[in-house]
Amino acid sequence: MKKYNKGQLGYYKNKKTKLGIICLIGFLLIFGIYLTGYMIAGNNKNTLTILAIILFIPTAKFLVDYFLLPWKSFATKEELDYVSETAAPLQVYAELLMTAGEKRYQISYLVVGKDETIIAFTKNSKSDCQVFAKSVKNFLNYYNFDSKIELFTDYEAFLDKCRELAVINENLTEEEDEHIMLVVEKVSIMSV
Repeated sequence: MKKYNKGQLGYYKNKKTKLGIICLIGFLLIFGIYLTGYMIAGNNKNTLTILAIILFIPTAKFLVDYFLLPWKSFATKEELDYVSETAAPLQVYAELLMTAGEKRYQISYLVVGKDETIIAFTKNSKSDCQVFAKSVKNFLNYYNFDSKIELFTDYEAFLDKCRELAVINENLTEEEDEHIMLVVEKVSIMSV
């Protein structure tokens, strides 16, 4: 199975598949241990039943993680290619599920500039852009970043801002590129 990193298209589908397989194996193992104990002892009052119950706890944790991930992708390959063209030379990160404040935001695309400008796009028109921006800014202030964050719910406005950011970041030095990667690393901490 191909390894996906946060911010790559297909990350959540891959993670959901892995969690599904782990849950299936876990529940089969639990059932097998319980059934073996029942066949040996003739009842369910034995040590293997206790072991099966104990194994249920981590398996249930994986099952909860499985259900908390999105069921479908909120970014498409075609859109990602277009946004990447528009934002070039900057890297575009896709499919981020970020927690900001008390809410969860499904970020379709995220772009970071050399001056710590972060722009993000979500398809959820009900997202509170100010709460998201304030939460991300507060989080990054902990790492001594003075970021400017904008969350867009309008795709065309997001693309216009990508074009602006691409012009500002046209000639990136290696140090600026490393700094952008550091900012992205810190932002990805907020992502599931």
